[in-house]
Amino acid sequence: MKLDWALAHERLERARRALGAPEDERAVLERRARALAAPPPPPDERAWHDVVVFTLGGERFAAPADQVLEAVPLGVPTPLPGAPAHVLGVINHRGRVLGVFDLRERPGGELTHAVAVAAGGMTFAIAAEDVEEASRERVGERELTLLDLEALAADPRLRIDEEAR
Repeated sequence: MKLDWALAHERLERARRALGAPEDERAVLERRARALAAPPPPPDERAWHDVVVFTLGGERFAAPADQVLEAVPLGVPTPLPGAPAHVLGVINHRGRVLGVFDLRERPGGELTHAVAVAAGGMTFAIAAEDVEEASRERVGERELTLLDLEALAADPRLRIDEEAR
């Protein structure tokens, strides 16, 4: 097969005319070069969080790592007579008695871990089915819900001592 150079040059000239004058072409190329050479925007540091990821009710949740004391095997919490259903009982965590709360809307899945947290002047534990990892996450990208532990600690339903009522 032989290349028709005259036809190729004619098509190339039509394409150049469609682009406009050489000055326009240069301006377009300069704009593209500037856009490609521009540094990327700085990452939004507010979107990233150091978190501890755990599973609860089959869903993945995260707690701010700076508020998590430790994740420990749950064992069998000591029940509190007359406590509401979401209070599983208390555990001993390094000499401190912590209330353990089941935050699930519906029971399901075996609760095997307690995530001990400190927030709002309280120290308590959240029962979890599994504790995955501590990591730096961009919450919202991995189907992850970041818990507001300060708001949770302010909820009067989490108070289990007589003085707080």
